[in-house]
Amino acid sequence: MKMIERTVEDLLEHWGRWVVLGSGVSCCASRENDIATPMITDDQALLMDRLVGRLRSRYEEAGNVIIKYYTSRDTSLMVVGKKMGFGEEKTRQLWKAGIAWIDGALEIRREAA
Repeated sequence: MKMIERTVEDLLEHWGRWVVLGSGVSCCASRENDIATPMITDDQALLMDRLVGRLRSRYEEAGNVIIKYYTSRDTSLMVVGKKMGFGEEKTRQLWKAGIAWIDGALEIRREAA
């Protein structure tokens, strides 16, 4: 599974599309079909799905920000934060923490490959 060349943000963006299009197993899948086709394999998307789920179970707020940001049409962290009851700065910190946590989990897999 080649993920080394792609950033975590890129993988999460495509994972979010994958979820929205209904291919995912996350609770936030929808029937919307006007989303750009995700450029991620099912294996990669399932891995990202597992990592986001683990993040959410360990650090619920950060996991929820990641899920909301990448699976909704909200284009800014400010809008996501407002809907979740957080200020923009806290939302940005939670987003960064979530990205870092997932990147760390992927790094372990990169080293093992």
